[in-house]
Amino acid sequence: MSEDPAHPWGSGATHYRWRPDVAIVVQRILSQFPQVTVNTYVCHPWCGWSDQSLDVWGSGGRGDPLPRDIGLASRNFLMNLSGPPMIRHTIWRHQIWTAWGGYSRWVADDHSGRLRHLHVTYY
Repeated sequence: MSEDPAHPWGSGATHYRWRPDVAIVVQRILSQFPQVTVNTYVCHPWCGWSDQSLDVWGSGGRGDPLPRDIGLASRNFLMNLSGPPMIRHTIWRHQIWTAWGGYSRWVADDHSGRLRHLHVTYY
């Protein structure tokens, strides 16, 4: 599936294709946390980036809220992996972490309620 310029950020169709290095990370998440699902989607978070970004959701897939304890544990797990690929940024609840600025407030309400998931983008 190609990136869709009609959806310049994160609203496209769900898919499960990543760069090989990110796909290895996805398999590690699924092995460590079998109760989660991982996906990406067209133009996630921007067009051309969907093969290096992922969302971790509850067991029901995209749209199934990720439990708070599992979200925090999975983010900690990913943040503590060594070597490439290197994380560019994460968003969990109302907190964003960036490789260049650390933690700050994520004010958008697109990671709470039924949309509660962990987002990770790699360089």
